[in-house]
Amino acid sequence: MDLTKIDVCIFDVNGVLIDSNRANAHAMAQSFTDDSLLQQRIVSLYLQLTGINRGAKIRIIQDRVIGRSFEEGEFELRWERFKSLGRLSMIQAPLTEGCKEVLAAIGKHKITRVALSNTPLAELQETLSTHQLKPLLDLIRGGGDWPKSGSLLRLLREFQFAPGCCLFFGDGKGDLAAAREAAVPFVAIDSGAGQFDTEEGFAGPYQSLAHWYREAAPSDSTP
Repeated sequence: MDLTKIDVCIFDVNGVLIDSNRANAHAMAQSFTDDSLLQQRIVSLYLQLTGINRGAKIRIIQDRVIGRSFEEGEFELRWERFKSLGRLSMIQAPLTEGCKEVLAAIGKHKITRVALSNTPLAELQETLSTHQLKPLLDLIRGGGDWPKSGSLLRLLREFQFAPGCCLFFGDGKGDLAAAREAAVPFVAIDSGAGQFDTEEGFAGPYQSLAHWYREAAPSDSTP
């Protein structure tokens, strides 16, 4: 991979910059129920839903685990409970291997570094600030109750980024689908969940950003 041909690196946050997927899964389970067996089912399902926006995850869990329609105001209650619990889980979760070092190294290549997350912007800003990642990012874009593909396409339009000169780093099939819709080359990060075992048409999967960077820029010092 020739980094001299890349102008923009776009990073999903959960599972790519911050190792927060499992902690978020437990936070989501707690936002639905205190029943330990139901929580285990929700955690298992949540971990299969990487790259999918928060609203979609809540609706899928309600359908597949709870098994009934939302009562009035119930969706909003789940959203707000997860907002509170997920905020803490992301703040307390560790960074992924080589996260800061790779972001710093990419900056030396004069490549624009973008955080693009399904997490709402205010929560995302707080999380990145707490982890001291904001100085290592040039742009930060949060999400909401809409697909990652919408966020990615808006980003490309807003800054007139050429899709072929970007790389999008994600850890789930939802991220891959967004990259394909936007025609952005995709780098798969998979720490062992096997999200990409049946997929093709991307770089990787790599275990971490550090693993990717060792392959992409072998002449540089290892982060």
